[in-house]
Amino acid sequence: MVQKWKVLDSQWALNEKWYKVRRDTLEIKPDQVIDYYIGIFPDVVMTIAVTPDNNVLLVRQYKHGVGDVIIELPAGVIDEGEDPLDAAKRELREETGYVASQWQELGYFSRTPGKSRGGNVRIYLANNASKTGDQEFDENEDIEVILKPFPKALAMAKNGELQGIDTVLGLFLAEEKLK
Repeated sequence: MVQKWKVLDSQWALNEKWYKVRRDTLEIKPDQVIDYYIGIFPDVVMTIAVTPDNNVLLVRQYKHGVGDVIIELPAGVIDEGEDPLDAAKRELREETGYVASQWQELGYFSRTPGKSRGGNVRIYLANNASKTGDQEFDENEDIEVILKPFPKALAMAKNGELQGIDTVLGLFLAEEKLK
């Protein structure tokens, strides 16, 4: 039977605002001890926001991890103690200036269960999205909003134009709900 590993010690190897790494000393079998490094990240929300005329809101922004400007769904960190749905509504409004009247959770997924703790993504579908204000960027954000008909956004996910696996997954999950 597969057993959980026993944590003997945990120490921060890196403890920065946007990136934390912890070194765990683990007993994985009797008399077998290893050091294992995992990233510690806050959970995030991602939203497939659909306008009344069936356009999906995408955002174009620079992502330093891949070193390029990419297109993805609006997303952001769930603040400590914040309800995930409230975080999704806040992030959609801040990144796009849009709000939506109908919300539905599509799923909750681990991005890299073998290498990180947290950093999970909760994906929402938001219908009847409408622009109500200006974008409100964080200090490290510069975001362009793109409206695409849902079938075109889905085609972008299928043909490799969208790099983020959570964006691709979100659009695939929304496909069933938007038929």
